[in-house]
Amino acid sequence: MEFLTGTTGAGVHEHLFNIPSQIVGHRTLAKGDITGKGKLHPAPAHGVVIPIKGRIKFSNAEGSEEIYPGRVVIMERGELHKMEALEDSELMMVLSRFE
Repeated sequence: MEFLTGTTGAGVHEHLFNIPSQIVGHRTLAKGDITGKGKLHPAPAHGVVIPIKGRIKFSNAEGSEEIYPGRVVIMERGELHKMEALEDSELMMVLSRFE
């Protein structure tokens, strides 16, 4: 068993665990922050985005929906997406690389 601890505070974008087949990421977004410089960008791997605080507008080529604690989004590798923090937010990402 291994316990991993992330950084606290604003502007966190880190990998807590990173092996060839999987990444566990941790990120904080301040209200109004938009990922990808406001543009849709490709997901690096198949992933699950898990909000643990706040509300996030998650957008892809088809539109957008809110995610929040208890509501996750699953994306495919290469899927274009961006996130906009509607409130100060924190999330975890589990990315799996299937080769």
